[in-house]
Amino acid sequence: MQARSLATAGGTLRGFECERGWLELLVEHVIAAERAGAILAGALGTARGTLWLKGDHLPGRARLRHSLRWSVGLGVPRTRELLNLEWLRARLFRCPRPLAAAVLLRGGLVRYQVLALAPLDPHTSLEQALEGAAHADRQRWLDELAREVARMHALHFVHRDLFLRNVAVELAPVPTRGDPRRLLLLDAWRSGAALPRRGFEYDLACALLDGAALLERDEQRGFLARYAEERAAQDRPLDWAHALPVIDARRRELARRVAGDPRRQRGRVPPPLEWDWRSLSL
Repeated sequence: MQARSLATAGGTLRGFECERGWLELLVEHVIAAERAGAILAGALGTARGTLWLKGDHLPGRARLRHSLRWSVGLGVPRTRELLNLEWLRARLFRCPRPLAAAVLLRGGLVRYQVLALAPLDPHTSLEQALEGAAHADRQRWLDELAREVARMHALHFVHRDLFLRNVAVELAPVPTRGDPRRLLLLDAWRSGAALPRRGFEYDLACALLDGAALLERDEQRGFLARYAEERAAQDRPLDWAHALPVIDARRRELARRVAGDPRRQRGRVPPPLEWDWRSLSL
């Protein structure tokens, strides 16, 4: 990972790249998007192959806040996501391969942020894949998610945006390279070390926010049981008598937040506030 800075006609492009030369490929697209007030979200063909861009402005107060964070070395969402993905991949978690991330600076302020990723194989979100899937597939995906999330939490790393829409299922009929896993963790810009109100309970609350409506009670119980088994195997056992009420409280907070801002659900039916966690009997 290299930190680099490029002087351009639209400002200074500053960020990180996994291999030298990626930032040069981003310059004209970032400057054009910043001038047009556009969002970058899609594939881009380059001389070095296809890449996937995620780019956007930081408007209003967010620009000032993130410009300050950038000035003291804390990064912005797109550069943080690159570093988080690198952290996850170094520990053999499955997620997109980052190529570069940068900000466009002008007048000391962050004007635009961008992340370049290697393209993924054909996939869909776990949220969509669960609908109409065979019982065996649902079980396999939920078991894999429980094990991977437990392993991540055992390393004191929390995703903080672990909704089922942010987990991808590869559609290839046969797993490649002998790896039976089919899930990938997406949108990791919030990720990092566990915090008191953003600990492992928060991640499980995110997963069950919509999962409580998508999953049968036995599937919810099985997901949490597999999670607990893997935590114990990682020598990080849980006290479920304490954890389940906390997961419930975090889920209620999320459900109330969604109810106050329906845009968060992107047209989907809001999740139920009540969750019968006492019936899971872990």
